[in-house]
Amino acid sequence: RTVKLADGISIDDACTDAGYTDALDPVCQSLLTKHAVGFEGFEVTIPVDTPVCFAYTQPTPWGFQTPSFDTKFNSAKALSITGIVFGGAGWFSLMFAGCCKLDQAKIKGLACYFFLATLFQGLSLLMFRSDVCSPGFFSVYFTPPGEAATTPAWMVGVECGLDKGSKLAISATVLWFVASNIVPCVLVPDPLWRGGYQPTPGTQPETPVFVGSVDAEDAAATEGDAGEGGAGEAEGGDEKETA
Repeated sequence: RTVKLADGISIDDACTDAGYTDALDPVCQSLLTKHAVGFEGFEVTIPVDTPVCFAYTQPTPWGFQTPSFDTKFNSAKALSITGIVFGGAGWFSLMFAGCCKLDQAKIKGLACYFFLATLFQGLSLLMFRSDVCSPGFFSVYFTPPGEAATTPAWMVGVECGLDKGSKLAISATVLWFVASNIVPCVLVPDPLWRGGYQPTPGTQPETPVFVGSVDAEDAAATEGDAGEGGAGEAEGGDEKETA
């Protein structure tokens, strides 16, 4: 975010006109210097190349002041969190597919989670349309209490551009969209702790029959039956030989 000052007005002149003393001058400097903004505060780079985060509540010549945020800013904040929730839910579900068998329909259903993550993450960029990118946002820092909130005459405009956070948000939006289109085409993976599966004849591949899933009791009973059958056949053979 960049604050534009009137021609011939420096940051020092603006801070002096606003009544910021030597002790509060760094606060005014940080507000009027180019900085990054976020949902919880803003980041200023101080000499030498050291980023420092500040809350929106700042000390002024008339006490601590907190700006008001409009609906667009609060909506962008909520949408960003919602996008993370849906995207995280879809991602964790895919991770657990390696140990818990999922059918093809559930895998396709995860595409809805990634699509919603795409939608909400993209709408979080609504922040650029909020009042944090307007001169009126700074009026609370430069207007004494009891007076109508007005923008200082030396502040002619505010511009917001892409920074690290917004670029990551755009990248996340693109990746969520790619995931929402790829997931429906993915085949259901085999669980890592099983030996694989074979589709039941005449059924869809979504209803697997796992190899090696026979219970120990059933296996013992099968072996017992096989042993009795073998003994019966041997006795029958002896009788024939005796006859």
